[in-house]
Amino acid sequence: MRKIAIITFLLFIITISGFSQKNKDSETVTYRPMQVLKQAKIAHKSGDIFSAIDYYKIYDELKPNKPKVLSALGNLYLREKNYTEAQVYLLKSYKSDPKKNFLDLFNYARCLHILGEYQEADKYFDLFISETKREQDLKDYNRLAKDYIEGIAAIPVLKDSSLNVIITLLDTAVNKPHIDFSPIPYEKDKLIFASLPETEIKFYNPDEDQLPTRKFYIAQRQGVNKWKNLGEWDTTINGNNINTGNGAFSGDRERFYFSRCEKDFQHNVICKIYVSKLQDNLWQEPIALPEEVNAPMTSNTMPAIGVSRKNTDVLYFVSEREDGRGGKDIWFTFYDPKREIWKEPKNCGKRINTILDEITPYYNIDTKTLYYSSEGLPGMGGFDIYRTFGEGKSFDGPKNVGYPINSSFDDLYYILEDSRQRGYFTSNRSGGYSLRHENCCDDIYEFIYRDYINIAIKGEVFGITDSLFFLSIEDEYKADMALDLDVLDRSNNIELLYDYPVNLFILDDNGKEYFVKTDYTKPGNYFFNLEQGKDYIVSVKDFNKKEIRLPFSTRNIVRSDTIELDAIMVNTFPAQSFIVKNIYYEFAKAELTDTAKITIDNTIFKILQAYPDIIIEISSHTDSVDTEEFNMQLSQDRAQSVVDYLIDKGINQERLVAKGYGEGFPIAPNSHPDGRDNPEGRQKNRRTEFKVIGQVDNEEEIIYEDE
Repeated sequence: MRKIAIITFLLFIITISGFSQKNKDSETVTYRPMQVLKQAKIAHKSGDIFSAIDYYKIYDELKPNKPKVLSALGNLYLREKNYTEAQVYLLKSYKSDPKKNFLDLFNYARCLHILGEYQEADKYFDLFISETKREQDLKDYNRLAKDYIEGIAAIPVLKDSSLNVIITLLDTAVNKPHIDFSPIPYEKDKLIFASLPETEIKFYNPDEDQLPTRKFYIAQRQGVNKWKNLGEWDTTINGNNINTGNGAFSGDRERFYFSRCEKDFQHNVICKIYVSKLQDNLWQEPIALPEEVNAPMTSNTMPAIGVSRKNTDVLYFVSEREDGRGGKDIWFTFYDPKREIWKEPKNCGKRINTILDEITPYYNIDTKTLYYSSEGLPGMGGFDIYRTFGEGKSFDGPKNVGYPINSSFDDLYYILEDSRQRGYFTSNRSGGYSLRHENCCDDIYEFIYRDYINIAIKGEVFGITDSLFFLSIEDEYKADMALDLDVLDRSNNIELLYDYPVNLFILDDNGKEYFVKTDYTKPGNYFFNLEQGKDYIVSVKDFNKKEIRLPFSTRNIVRSDTIELDAIMVNTFPAQSFIVKNIYYEFAKAELTDTAKITIDNTIFKILQAYPDIIIEISSHTDSVDTEEFNMQLSQDRAQSVVDYLIDKGINQERLVAKGYGEGFPIAPNSHPDGRDNPEGRQKNRRTEFKVIGQVDNEEEIIYEDE
């Protein structure tokens, strides 16, 4: 009976002709070499790399130096991140058949690179290049070896210009001997992370035992370099008996995206991306994203979230789906709120993705910067963390985030707190917590930039009611039509605007604008955190979509500061309803009279023409004569008659809403206090009003063009 271990190994008794293992009934079972090899291949195929290594090693002791076994051991040790053992078997494999096992030579050089033996790595990458220059099927690896040599040459420069940063390994409240990953800053001094919190080697029978699973946990900072584990973060998101991890919040923190992973019938690990929505301060049952994202028979994982101009989510994620550039690639898609669908994902392109793996993306919305880890770019060894400015497929060339955040080992899951001065990443560098060997397992590290410059801007937005337009209508028609729009005091029409959208754009070095985010005034005031060394534009639009733009730069700012921009004045539409007089109807009828049509032509219609994006509600009210039911229907019909007339004159139907209120909202008494009829009051109550209730969404769909 085969047992597997979570990052562990089996103990075997070696004999001359085979090996023996005690089964669950304490009986000794002896296996011949071919049986051992069969067990190794079964474990290898099922993804149990640790058991596969142990079986292959036993077979290698029984039948030494078989080329395929040497190659399998070397590459399995590389997957296990046991680089010291991997290099031994990879070199043996290459030397056993130097005209065939070229990739083992390449991976041997990679092990040297990861272990920081740069001079030796350079030599063997060079050997690989010379040996494979005529091998067409290895031309991509040949080019990659040249990139690695370039990266090795740049390492002294990276170290000489090392970051002024404090790096701390989080304590055992967070890090356990198994892999700890996906750190996510959460609220004040709290950290969500994913982990398998086992502290020792355990054996499991996959046919009988319930295997432990990775879940999200939460910890709280207790002081300098001290944390307290608060247990599972959210049981609804963690689910039952499934591996969960790789999380990211939406920009408004109302949605949480994450991965769930399990093996399929072929023992391949298949991950799907899920989303949970926050309602009444509770995370709801997660829903898997549709097949456009979770493509069947492929693994889709490691979500990162940006934001579109429409404040909808842009999803970056990792997938091995077809039409990629090789290995795991970073893809993106975005949500279409009108059709309530996710668009067909696109590959982020050759500036981001290589023939090897790109993983653990994180998108910083405030700086329009994608951070991710790649093993296919020139770097210090293993996975290095890179950053690139842009969105979709339009990104600058990636830049190494620098030493000592990057090491010669695997550095992953870079993420920043809101202040961007502090952040987290994971690494399997030496000095962490481990079970099987020194570099087996990723741990979570914290970093603090000592010399980070905090820059922000603030400003005010004032609204000016466009009363001159209404005055011109009134002056023109009041003499012969007694027109009165009932506008409030026009001498007091400047005010700080509350909940008014202010957009921030950032410019790349070529002047191309990228939407960053929207802030809503509270009241009148907006605020944005900025990045040093960038050009920006603050943009505000009035009700005519006329844009006011304030350009500014942080390139010459060398110390932390908050910039105060000039106040912005925008034309706004008055918020209150307007009574439009002289819209008359025949008694108890809804059809418009000719006089009413003239009034509409010269009031509501003109306003709709002048403000081509506003949506208005046409509301009709009645007096109290007749029943409530009759008056409600009559008022609805009268409001609809105005809407129908405006549609006939060419106004788009989506800009008009008809609403009948019946007798429910009088503005004057329908009768006198002594009970006598009040004709003047009833006349005031028989009125038609209009008010602005929104704007047509004419923003163009975001299109991420191919480079």
